Amino acid sequence: MSQAQKNLRGIVAMMLAMGLFVINDTLVKMARVHWDAGQIMAVRGLFGLTIMAVWLRQSGALGKLNLVLRPPMLGRGALEAAIAAAFITALGFMPLAEITAILMLAPLLITALSMIFFGEKVGWRRWSAVVVGFLGMLLVVRPGDGAFPLFALLLAFASVFGVAARDITTRRLPLDVPTAVIALMSIIGTTLAGIVLSLFGEGWRPITPQLALIIAAAALFVALGNYSIVAACRDAELSVVSPFRYVVIIWAVLLGILVFGDWPTPAALAGIALIGASGLYTLHRERIRQKTQ
Repeated sequence: MSQAQKNLRGIVAMMLAMGLFVINDTLVKMARVHWDAGQIMAVRGLFGLTIMAVWLRQSGALGKLNLVLRPPMLGRGALEAAIAAAFITALGFMPLAEITAILMLAPLLITALSMIFFGEKVGWRRWSAVVVGFLGMLLVVRPGDGAFPLFALLLAFASVFGVAARDITTRRLPLDVPTAVIALMSIIGTTLAGIVLSLFGEGWRPITPQLALIIAAAALFVALGNYSIVAACRDAELSVVSPFRYVVIIWAVLLGILVFGDWPTPAALAGIALIGASGLYTLHRERIRQKTQ
């Protein structure tokens, strides 16, 4: 398989992952009204572990569970735990579209880090698309106007750095580690972090059938999303696939309006349009690149 074909497969997996993650985020935000971040992470994790146990058994990967003890796997699990804790906590204080837009800083970081760690060549056109996406993010965040609590913004930005570090780590994992095992480690990390956070939070609240169903569905979507994000980052060029995170903002806006009634401001909509345009331009450049290979 040529690198161009690997990149195309990675792009499809990335877009799928973003759709799955934003559905999970919507469900988590619905539960966030009733539970704190720790309880959500712990309960979702227990459902997720059940799903992954069935998945691993069906895929025949149970015999490779010992691979989760490798240092890079443990490190990736710790990063997933930190990302989930920061993001879910911030999600309780920010609209879905706005916090999702902040996460779109990750492609800028990943593009720069891909040049450093993997020697990937990034032309000025692709850099321009990433910078345009960054400017769009600034319109969404509107720094300095006090639209969101400072601690929530800091947690959202911490999630950005965590996502960049996680994807770089994923790219460096050996190919003999099954993707499902990596996804399992993600769930283990977030579950353990949720249990620890819940000990210092507001205390566990009743688990109603409705909330259990919401969190079980979130666990399914986040498990599928974790699998897809690993598949997207394993052998594709990160500087190519990362900008396709931008498609998530469209779904975040739509679900934010339909589910929570959160209408973005005109400035935020302009920023979201810039973010989407940068992603589409990157797709256009990748098609041209494939034709020349």
